[in-house]
Amino acid sequence: MSGDKSVSEEELKKAFSKVDKEDGKAKKPKKSGKKAPIVFFVIGMVALVAGLSFLIYRLVVGPSAADAEFLINSGEWVEEDEPSVIWKFTEVGKGTLTTDGHQTNYDFIWALENGQLKIETNWLYTISDEFTYSLDQGGKTLTLKNEDKGVEVKFKASEKSE
Repeated sequence: MSGDKSVSEEELKKAFSKVDKEDGKAKKPKKSGKKAPIVFFVIGMVALVAGLSFLIYRLVVGPSAADAEFLINSGEWVEEDEPSVIWKFTEVGKGTLTTDGHQTNYDFIWALENGQLKIETNWLYTISDEFTYSLDQGGKTLTLKNEDKGVEVKFKASEKSE
């Protein structure tokens, strides 16, 4: 029996492991790898819908004005707690303010940088301040905070006065 190949018990177990023990029929191979493409397809569709929604929203709403442009075009900014304090951003980098309802006006220069409003006022002497600002264009409110000095001031835009 030189040409006779003997089969080990382990090889037999492997060969018959594909046969169901109860009914003696071969097991169907599991369907693997078909869930991943479906998951990627669903994620892609969600991303597509979200992207289209943002695009349509931006087209319908239109571009919002840059903060500096909005400050200038909104007219005077009146302090909510002190209505005689009025700031007016006349052009980029320049403006006027009053603390007595326009009896005396003072010039200032300003800049917006990294969420900060930097302002330099020519009063009796030069005053330089820096505020963290938040601008709500829809509500036409400007909130200035200086945490070092513990100051928070809120302004509301009023109609342009010429």
